[in-house]
Amino acid sequence: MENKNKLSVIDFFCGAGGFSEGFRQKGFEILKGYDNWQPAIDTFNHNFNTNSSVKNILDFKESIDEINLLPNTDVIIGSPPCVSFSSSNISGKADKESGVILTKIFLRIVAVKKFQKNSILKAWYMENVANSRNYLADYYTFNDLGLGQWAKKNKLSPNKKAIILKDNQPLINSADYGSYQARKRAISGEIICKEKLIIPNPTNSDDEDSKLPKWNTLGEL
Repeated sequence: MENKNKLSVIDFFCGAGGFSEGFRQKGFEILKGYDNWQPAIDTFNHNFNTNSSVKNILDFKESIDEINLLPNTDVIIGSPPCVSFSSSNISGKADKESGVILTKIFLRIVAVKKFQKNSILKAWYMENVANSRNYLADYYTFNDLGLGQWAKKNKLSPNKKAIILKDNQPLINSADYGSYQARKRAISGEIICKEKLIIPNPTNSDDEDSKLPKWNTLGEL
């Protein structure tokens, strides 16, 4: 049952729930996770006490009804599979189009929840490997996301920019925030009322001239 005193979250491509765990630690309520692998869902349910079930995100590619069945939440988060975007010697040869398609489906879900009547969505966030930014557009209109007719029905221009990634997709290094690992990720998103992504100031630095505490190391850990 949803706790009205906490901001609610649903997590796409949730895996075991690493992205959700960060939100849980900050007091958010994790309502559901969506993944097409049963062991991931079983682990997610164990970690967050949800009743999530296996779901193929491709189900949301054409069907607005499927999106409408999703719970309305304060926050939507997602981690589209990064293998096709990876720059590693093996993964870097993967078909990038599959990664683009899955990412666009996630953004399609966000667009519907963001612009639907009486929307309660306050923010959305997406994380992926740094190289993903080279294969995504600066912005996506409703038409780009297959939502042209939906936009018209909701008195919106099909050519309106539904999702803007340009300037809202910085590279973040987890070591700059106290992690014991230097791990760079492209973080995309938006705080709806601000119409932009806001990134917290770093807490650590590897710059010798910085007054911030130095990066934490595995040796120290």
